[in-house]
Amino acid sequence: MLLLGIAVIFASQFSIPTLFSADGYLHIRMAKFLYQYGPRYNFHWARFSTFATNFADKDFLYHVLLIPFTFLADIFWGAKLSAAIFAVCLYLIFWITLRRYCLIKLLIPFFLLIFFISAPFLQGLAQPRNMVFIIALTLLYVHYLINKKLLPLFIITVIYTLSHVSGPYLLLFAILGECVRFANERVFSFKSVLTVALGLISGFLLHPNFPNNILVFYLNGILVPIFALKWGLELGAEFFPLNTRDFVLGYPFILISVVILIAMGLSQHRKISIATQIWMCIAGFFFVFSFFSQRYLIHAYPLILVSLASYLSDWWLSAEKLLYLKGHKGFIALMVSGAFVFLAVFGLHTYRDFKGRLAGEVFYNSHYEAVGKWMSKYLPAGEVVFHANWSDSQYFIGLNPKDDYFVTLDPIYMYYQSPRAYNLYRQVAFGDSPDPYTVLKNIFGVRYGYAGKNYFSRFIAQVKSDSRFSVLAEDGLGIIFRLQP
Repeated sequence: MLLLGIAVIFASQFSIPTLFSADGYLHIRMAKFLYQYGPRYNFHWARFSTFATNFADKDFLYHVLLIPFTFLADIFWGAKLSAAIFAVCLYLIFWITLRRYCLIKLLIPFFLLIFFISAPFLQGLAQPRNMVFIIALTLLYVHYLINKKLLPLFIITVIYTLSHVSGPYLLLFAILGECVRFANERVFSFKSVLTVALGLISGFLLHPNFPNNILVFYLNGILVPIFALKWGLELGAEFFPLNTRDFVLGYPFILISVVILIAMGLSQHRKISIATQIWMCIAGFFFVFSFFSQRYLIHAYPLILVSLASYLSDWWLSAEKLLYLKGHKGFIALMVSGAFVFLAVFGLHTYRDFKGRLAGEVFYNSHYEAVGKWMSKYLPAGEVVFHANWSDSQYFIGLNPKDDYFVTLDPIYMYYQSPRAYNLYRQVAFGDSPDPYTVLKNIFGVRYGYAGKNYFSRFIAQVKSDSRFSVLAEDGLGIIFRLQP
């Protein structure tokens, strides 16, 4: 089953010629920048954002790990290879964790299979983003937190903090874990909490872009979640919740696992191990926040599966097991049969859903690759290129790094730098500016731009009806245009 899972990861990754998502194009290019310029350089590619004035690589260590893949002739093929390798590492760590916490060995292949019964999780697994690396670190972190292994806790916290802005979560997890321990044993390991706090501080201080990384944490780690809840800043889709249908069909075994845990907890009385409680507590954190942001579901998925495996192991070791097995043979047979039916039904749905997602990735990313290559070939170097969708720059910085763009990774970096400039930018993009030519030319210094047809048809209509603009290239998804002198 383990080898089959690894084969699925590589087959999924290399079943399409493009990368998955937009961010991978930027991440592999930033790894190249890191190799070329060192860790302290002027990130002028996001011209109107804090990156241009107070740059900090929020994914620093992940980009360090990507550097070897930039030596390949095609760095984007290197990005695909890196994504597959990171996904395999996560899968292996998930397997090792199961071997430690799933005492019912016959269930381990079952959980290794369930790992893939989620199309959005598979899609996230295939993306060249540090999210996969962070989930793997989280699994290791929880294990060492449970076992109070201070040195590994410190090392993982430092690595995590140098790799992602969510490092402070680890301190919260340490406090939650020790509260669980105190509730059971009246023992609270202050050493574990202090070790994680020290690792967190060390990670922030060791970051080569300190103190700018503090600003990035404030913007991305604090303001972005607040804006996602309270204000319509144009964040990525991952910051918003799934509807019920997409949640149930996209992550069926999250719901099934939660139902099993609740049902068994209410119907039987047993001592749940501290390890299981800590797994459930931290998995529950991601599960609860997934109702506000779907990105937490990808983090929650492996943790919830480990929680269920650990809970079933506690039950397996309990005295109630024999009585329950003896008195409910028919029900257990029905449950086992139902499990195989669920696997078959949701496995087929996952295959079809993932196949559709693959087609979508190829459709959109092939377009953006064509646009980026066109820009690289025909646009003069050093231009500030307008992009109607703020996230388009992830593609274009990766594919055409000789020119600059407005903002990248999150719009908060531009909004914080200048709310007025950001609002003007969005007015132009959505066709709400009475004179987009003047705004683009005189305020932003733009001579070239790109606009997609999915959301920005009003702006495109303005461009096509104004003789001061000329369309240089166009296809079914977008246009490249020039501002006449």
